[in-house]
Amino acid sequence: MKKSILFLISLFPFFVMCQNSNKKEEIALVFPSDTIPMQYSPDYPSFRIPILDGIVNDSLYLKVFFDTGTDVNRFSISDSYKNLFVNDSAFVQIGKFKKQMRIIFWGNNQKSFFDMFGKNTILVGWRFFENKIIEFDFQNQRILVYEELPDITEYSKIEITLFKNSTTGNSALLIPAQVVLQGKIMQDTFKIDTGCNDCMVLSSKHIEEQGSDTTNASYYNSTVVAGGVRSSFSILADTIKIGDLYVANQNMRITFSDYNGRGLLGTPTMENFSVILDLINYDLYLKKINKE
Repeated sequence: MKKSILFLISLFPFFVMCQNSNKKEEIALVFPSDTIPMQYSPDYPSFRIPILDGIVNDSLYLKVFFDTGTDVNRFSISDSYKNLFVNDSAFVQIGKFKKQMRIIFWGNNQKSFFDMFGKNTILVGWRFFENKIIEFDFQNQRILVYEELPDITEYSKIEITLFKNSTTGNSALLIPAQVVLQGKIMQDTFKIDTGCNDCMVLSSKHIEEQGSDTTNASYYNSTVVAGGVRSSFSILADTIKIGDLYVANQNMRITFSDYNGRGLLGTPTMENFSVILDLINYDLYLKKINKE
């Protein structure tokens, strides 16, 4: 009997170690602190730009154009609402989160996002969710907000460079990516831009450097969301590579224009992934979506 007891006692530490080992392998579930419905503009069904519901100063219910290509701590609104504000800032609420932001008024005669989404729309940039982690669930048309990182075991991680323009003071969320066009690789740094309705935008200098064939290019004038028109053309891409993930055979056209900025990563490309934007540690996580 004593030998049996001694044998069981000797096994107990081993049993505890096995239990602890199993616990370490378990993935802690992190649930979103908020779920925000997202939609595209019904008046412009081809525009793949996220529109959210928002409240300004607890009383003014407006649509919110969420543009990760804009960074400043302010929101843009039509000056037709100017008489409703006595200060140069106001509280903007999206979902459960409320933040005080400076106000930028746009004149009715200025070409802007109001022309596409209506004057009852405001624009906010990525800094609204600064120090948060947000997930774009394009399949279910929603944004999930987290206080800490959820399970990312099946995701590809890309480090975000927070680039600050020394002239304007504006910052951009940049990642490296590749476009393969006519068998040639075009490498650039791209701004994560949900305000961009193109798959990807590159400077036309890439075409000149690679000597690409533009015979079958589609030429048009593209409207810039912040206002203005840009001369552009698009060519069908072979593949797009972000991190170690590829997108191909999606009939995706790459836009080239005469602007001198960095490339733009638009929503039509991001729709191919589950996208987690970590605005605490500045990382982008992508998981390919099976659309079949």
